[in-house]
Amino acid sequence: MNEFYLKTKLFFGARAVEHLQSLSRSNVLVITDGFLQESGMVEKMTQHLPVGSQVHVYSNVKPDPSQELVDAGVRMIFDVRPDLVIAFGGGSCIDASKAILYFAAEQGLERPYFLAIPTTAGTGSEVTNFAVITRGSTKVALIDDALMPDGALLDAGFTRSVPPKITADTGLDVLTHALEAYVSNAATTFTDAMATKALRIVFEDLPVVFRDGDAMRARGRMTEASCVAGIAFTNAGLGINHSLAHALGGRFHVAHGRLNAILLPYVMRFHMAETKYREPYERLAGELGMADADELLRRVLDLRRALGVEGSISELDGIDAASFEAHVGEMAEAAANDRCTPTNPRPVSKQDLVNLYRDAWRG
Repeated sequence: MNEFYLKTKLFFGARAVEHLQSLSRSNVLVITDGFLQESGMVEKMTQHLPVGSQVHVYSNVKPDPSQELVDAGVRMIFDVRPDLVIAFGGGSCIDASKAILYFAAEQGLERPYFLAIPTTAGTGSEVTNFAVITRGSTKVALIDDALMPDGALLDAGFTRSVPPKITADTGLDVLTHALEAYVSNAATTFTDAMATKALRIVFEDLPVVFRDGDAMRARGRMTEASCVAGIAFTNAGLGINHSLAHALGGRFHVAHGRLNAILLPYVMRFHMAETKYREPYERLAGELGMADADELLRRVLDLRRALGVEGSISELDGIDAASFEAHVGEMAEAAANDRCTPTNPRPVSKQDLVNLYRDAWRG
């Protein structure tokens, strides 16, 4: 039996931010990062809350949030005991908020209303039951329906200040989410429809917002595509592209979306090498109006190139050949045990994952 589930209520479109005025909570905790706090973006958002709301801010979130950062957030949430938690930021802020609430609930905190407001168009974390945190050099994926926010507010205006490189990284994360959800071994008619729609938007609108950050119609569409792709992969799962990126990113601390984009063509070729696993790529190509799976692969490569993304791991700064090779076995082991791997369309061995890493290193 298959299921399709969406717990989170969405607020989007023109004047979506006005939803904040209707929230009848008075003790608010905003979980965000230092840049959004210092730039005035947090204040710009909280000014829409009802008059008299008491606002507390936890702005210590960093990329790849650590267990220690989450534990500090748990201590703060017990001090504040809010009736509303707002996760305001990119995927790291939303994932940190999810983890803080998750571990606080384990310690007996009654769950407050949880609203996510993404400021990047990438992770889809505002509607997923996933959160990724870092323990030491290992990225750990938490997967539980309790992680899902109660509400998500999509306002493209909050993404306007995102620079081109981050726009590219987060947008290519959307691409990978949708593509992996479509070819997943747990995909359904419903997830296929959402993944296909997200991919159409990415191919059309991501180059536009990369070139022009003020192209607000395209920014709005990318914000919605990110959310749609998140719904797709929450229900269908992901695959080894994310597993490989989690392990590599945990070790070398490279932006998750960029790693997904670098790895994606190599993973696609691995799957497409066998007719059985090529079939969903052929079907997806047809849905997108492309001739075949090879054209789909070319379009991915063309998009990646147009956004200035490296073609191989070896081109990234901060990763030398000796260090990469020294850790490739343990990264492959971590990827094999990653919680995204079971829904990969093709069974994989640890050696398959080692080979994929080495292919992606050589380019």
